[in-house]
Amino acid sequence: MGTPYVWPYYLPQQQHPYFQIPPPATDPSSSHRPRSWQGSPHISPPVLPAGLPIATAPAPVAAPVYQPGLLYPGYTPTRRHSFDAAYVPFQPAVPAVTAWPTVPAPYYTYSPGWTLTTMQLPRPQLHNLINGEIIAHRLHINFCQADLVFRKRTGSGPYDVTTLSSYDLEQPAMNPQMTRVRIVCDAIPQWPVDLQVIGTSVSPPRRRRSALPYVTLEDVIYAVHASLHRKISHGEWGRLSTSQETDVARAYTRRFKSSGSEWAERQQQSEGVKRVDFLLKNCWFKGFTWLEPENGVERLKLLVGQEY
Repeated sequence: MGTPYVWPYYLPQQQHPYFQIPPPATDPSSSHRPRSWQGSPHISPPVLPAGLPIATAPAPVAAPVYQPGLLYPGYTPTRRHSFDAAYVPFQPAVPAVTAWPTVPAPYYTYSPGWTLTTMQLPRPQLHNLINGEIIAHRLHINFCQADLVFRKRTGSGPYDVTTLSSYDLEQPAMNPQMTRVRIVCDAIPQWPVDLQVIGTSVSPPRRRRSALPYVTLEDVIYAVHASLHRKISHGEWGRLSTSQETDVARAYTRRFKSSGSEWAERQQQSEGVKRVDFLLKNCWFKGFTWLEPENGVERLKLLVGQEY
């Protein structure tokens, strides 16, 4: 009968082709192999004494014959009743078996009661350093800073941070690896970031990038930072209300005054209002979460907030 399992490791165990169990020894009291005197060039065969009587094999003992007449005096053997061709013994009805439908795919068969539906693949897993569902040990990045510095938190204290190595930055941002993703933010939905790896090059381009065929941790953070530090247009500023203009102007002033040096402060002030100023005080990276795909493109939601 056939096995009810599909995969090979569900098949019954078979004897290993290179391991054979040796047959049991003829003498249980001895564990060594009996000597063979035939063909040995160094050992002479034993000398048997002449004139010894030859022992004959004992006669076989006859097996007892079962005779019911001796046990039961009135017993007479009877012949079994033979049936002619007209006699048909009763046989239980066997339910009809429905034949399984033929399936074009040679590696997949299904029962008649099963239904074929589109299987929903699970979402890719985000790296722990950018996963917004993990509270601790994520990247510690301030998008307001003009120079992007990659750090990660190692504890709950304000100084429990360390700089990431190039090996960490080249790790895949998703598992399984992806080559295309769109990043959106609720605070600035008008400026999505489209990231795509073509071959070993990334778009938008990034200098000194390793030739890797997938989206890395550095790719996603760098793309967001580069998009946030673009200057806004006059039309984008004109669509703001009076209160929004005041909030964005204050965020712009805070940003260039915290540049760290007088030269950097003048440089940032001359560049004007940028997209990052629309985040107001919520310019610290808080991770990513998955959104529903749009037109076949996977989407990430950027989470931002204050430092603590």
